[in-house]
Amino acid sequence: MKIYINEEILDSRIEKEETVGDIYEEIKRWAEGQGKFLLQCLVDGREMQKDELKTISIDSAERLDFYVGENLDVLIAGLIELDKYIDTVGNTLLGRDSLTEKENRDLKDGVQWISEVLDSAKSLLKLDYNRITPIPGGNTLHKIIENITNDISKLDSISSVEDYLENLRDLKLFTMTLINKTSILGVDLKTIKDIIATYADNMEVLKKEFIRINENFQSGKDAVAGELLNHSIGRLHIMLSSFVSIKGRFPEYNLDSIEIEGETLGDTIDKLNSLLSEVVKSLEINDIVMAGDLLEYELPDILEKFVPFLRRIKEILV
Repeated sequence: MKIYINEEILDSRIEKEETVGDIYEEIKRWAEGQGKFLLQCLVDGREMQKDELKTISIDSAERLDFYVGENLDVLIAGLIELDKYIDTVGNTLLGRDSLTEKENRDLKDGVQWISEVLDSAKSLLKLDYNRITPIPGGNTLHKIIENITNDISKLDSISSVEDYLENLRDLKLFTMTLINKTSILGVDLKTIKDIIATYADNMEVLKKEFIRINENFQSGKDAVAGELLNHSIGRLHIMLSSFVSIKGRFPEYNLDSIEIEGETLGDTIDKLNSLLSEVVKSLEINDIVMAGDLLEYELPDILEKFVPFLRRIKEILV
């Protein structure tokens, strides 16, 4: 059997590997050790699911093609697709009390892919999913992944589907956060400083954007409000991502522990993430009034709390 990586033959001897799945795992470990990402595996020109590879003996295949990409760009692209997929599953499950056999099979395949993307992120970014809780006081990410994997067979009632959706919401929040963390890793320090200064001086603009979103919801312009919401949350995540970048570059500053008026930056970020999760939940059940109230009356107060933190960070970075 011949093995190719990015169309170049691999000059290596198969030793203890017995199945194509064994070789896949070895190539995956090698790629991640090189700071890269395993994109695709073809067996005799045909793409197969990871579980299928474990059933194929090395004697029954003539050629394996592995395609490996640079980790950061590929990881970000994978996380963006993951975020979209979570939305698709959420929309499919909303209001349902069961799944068809085909939907059940498709969901199992999709969750397997979710696990692969998150496993790669964990390895490449050195994350501990047993310590990450997307919602303060909620389940760890490890438990969330376990739930969405094991509970597929239990989706036979409205309550079980709602519980599943709750896990997906938490996973989406983590995914959005991770996208922003990884997207800003390559940004230079001068740009980070500019971002901090801009948000410190112009938070009022962002607060008014969220108020305007509620005004559009209340006037029945849901499509316009939805577009504005995506845009404004994107701007919000740029600020949060700048914090992540600074924490990665200057761990000695201990950003999360900066305290102003009895509240730390870490506490304020947790409150913001919790409120955003409530907004998402309200929109999913079409409770526009609740979502609008959160955006107009509660979110601006939390955003205002970031201003003194931003100014303190601005002083630290000078």
